[in-house]
Amino acid sequence: MKYREPRHKQEQLFLDEVYRKARLLEYDKREAEKVLHNRKVLARRRVWTISGITTVTAAFALLIILGKVDQWLCVQLSLLLIAAGLLIEKLELAWSPENDR
Repeated sequence: MKYREPRHKQEQLFLDEVYRKARLLEYDKREAEKVLHNRKVLARRRVWTISGITTVTAAFALLIILGKVDQWLCVQLSLLLIAAGLLIEKLELAWSPENDR
């Protein structure tokens, strides 16, 4: 004859398993919410980056069309673009998800 655990022990084991699965599902739900939030944040950053680059490019193109580009202006705009690139890189590093913890 096989040994059977008492009924209350079996019920407790079943409940423990149900609670474990519930905790796992809750954890998965929280992780999915974090992923969704991070995707939204990254999309927002991408939009800001692209709009900034587009604005600077449009301003530079307008100056070229108007014929207002001389050597001194090219140097200034080049420095401005370099500074903007460095700023964007610094902001991307500062906004990384590892720093949010």
